[in-house]
Amino acid sequence: MKKYYKLISFLVIILSSTACTSTISNVVESSEPDNTLLVYEDGRMEFNSRFINDDEVVIYNDGRGGERAAIKVRVPIHSDFYRDSIIVVRVADQFDESVADGKLDAVNADIIN
Repeated sequence: MKKYYKLISFLVIILSSTACTSTISNVVESSEPDNTLLVYEDGRMEFNSRFINDDEVVIYNDGRGGERAAIKVRVPIHSDFYRDSIIVVRVADQFDESVADGKLDAVNADIIN
């Protein structure tokens, strides 16, 4: 009987220790885009990699020295509503540059090793 008691207690210890370790999970960075509205100097607004019209956004002070925004959401069957509490980030000195502009440092093709 003592033999079975030791075996059962050993199995209980093993099972309880593996159950505790399986509940611990690593924190993985979320694949969802963060709720940030980017406002550029020229007035363009970008939310989740999409540009938004000015008439669909309401920007307000959050009472803590920052700004929040509410964005108009359209759902086909339901009436329009505003999604709020979106953090506003004002982007300064952001210019659209292309390789053809010549502003980027290019490798001199005349120099050959």
